[in-house]
Amino acid sequence: MKAFLAAVSSVPVVLAFWLGISCTPALARDFDAGLDFLVGLPQDEFRDRIEDEGYGVSGHFGYFLGHLPVMIGADIGYLNYGTETRHEPFSFTIPEVIVKVRTTNNILMLHGFARLQPREGPVRPYVEGLWGFKYLFTRTSIEDDFFDQRIASFTNFDDLAQSWGVGTGFDIRLWSSSHPSGRGLADVSLNVSARYLWGSEADYLRKGSIQRDFDGSVIFLVERSRTDMLIPQIGIRVRF
Repeated sequence: MKAFLAAVSSVPVVLAFWLGISCTPALARDFDAGLDFLVGLPQDEFRDRIEDEGYGVSGHFGYFLGHLPVMIGADIGYLNYGTETRHEPFSFTIPEVIVKVRTTNNILMLHGFARLQPREGPVRPYVEGLWGFKYLFTRTSIEDDFFDQRIASFTNFDDLAQSWGVGTGFDIRLWSSSHPSGRGLADVSLNVSARYLWGSEADYLRKGSIQRDFDGSVIFLVERSRTDMLIPQIGIRVRF
């Protein structure tokens, strides 16, 4: 955590170098959209309860304020931090039909963000602040074992946690297209970044939290803790 915050604090020094080229009206691209692959690393007491990393995707849409190097937008992400699969008879009366029972532990994240970043340049470092929530939910589904077609599903447990954090990263331009007049049309870049998201306390399940007794009853072993996470990510940005 200290190393991450140190990296965040050093970014404005680099960022200041690029601000001089960030407000060129002729090449201004006002919108920014992206898709990222995520790795979710639980931190502190959240890590004590969840041993597995989470994997998922996120997407965002942002808009630059006038000619300023300031972007605001929204980001939605999904992480899976544990999956269990078993095979069971479809029912007591139809034991000859075997189905797949899949239980997934998931986090849906929705954040608004404000980002300080140059509008132009081959390399565009940035820092950002985020605020929103994490929706933690465990869902069990019955699937056809041959086609993986979902037959039925049910949310076993869920809870909502407030979420806020900081992030830093940089975009490396891969391709750019512009109009003969000089007006920028599109810019495609590679993004490498990381976010630290603090989270309020929440109740949730983890892999192995659902236990079944011989009489058919189900017991939920509910965990409760803060939901802090470090999230490295890599993806593609399109600025237009």
